[in-house]
Amino acid sequence: MDIKVNRTEKPVYIKLYEHILENIRNKKYFANDKLPSENTFALEFNVNRHTVRQALQLLKDEGHIYTQKGKGNFISNISVPYSISDKSTYSQRIKDLGYEPTTKLLSADIIEPTSEIAKSLGINKKLNVIEVKLLRYANDLPITVSYSYFDAYRFREIIQNLDIEPFSLYKVLAKCYPDMEITKMSTIFEASNPTAELSSLLNLQSNTPILSASTISKDQDDNFVEYGTSYSRADAVKIKVDLI
Repeated sequence: MDIKVNRTEKPVYIKLYEHILENIRNKKYFANDKLPSENTFALEFNVNRHTVRQALQLLKDEGHIYTQKGKGNFISNISVPYSISDKSTYSQRIKDLGYEPTTKLLSADIIEPTSEIAKSLGINKKLNVIEVKLLRYANDLPITVSYSYFDAYRFREIIQNLDIEPFSLYKVLAKCYPDMEITKMSTIFEASNPTAELSSLLNLQSNTPILSASTISKDQDDNFVEYGTSYSRADAVKIKVDLI
């Protein structure tokens, strides 16, 4: 198939971009599908690789695809609802969308809290906290890097129960504290550019925006439980607010 253009028409790379985007929207490609290579596109549409690269870059800039180094380009049209008001877990929300959720435990450490963390947990800054760092996926697409903080003394059992497979922080808390009911009390959203580490973990270019959500949670007795901050791909998360 040739994509031809005259001087009064759109540039060739724009026409190729629109063609690929139409295939994405028409479900020819699904979330996490690998796109054909640059060479394959160049041969199929009788254009040079530079033109293909321009079209793919535009798709990446708009969040329709993402690149895994050494593997190629993949579809990233997953839109995970970040719900402020309900108690559903990340895994359940992903399953409801028809995708396979996985969570990778990156680290779990006992650290000295920053002033913000200590204040958000209602503890003295001199007390230690547990920091649990997670990378969450929908299928094989990395969606969110999250940091969860807990009073290291009150929630000391967490450190001893991180071997749950498949890993779920929700299941760890349920196992350690079965009678505890956790409710989100507040969430603050911000848009920002990712750090080099977040860009690497989420397979993003350094100038690609991310959405951060900082949440404070309490138990049924109004005691602080968790202060958490998550950093998500802005192209893969939408905010859901239930008003009733």
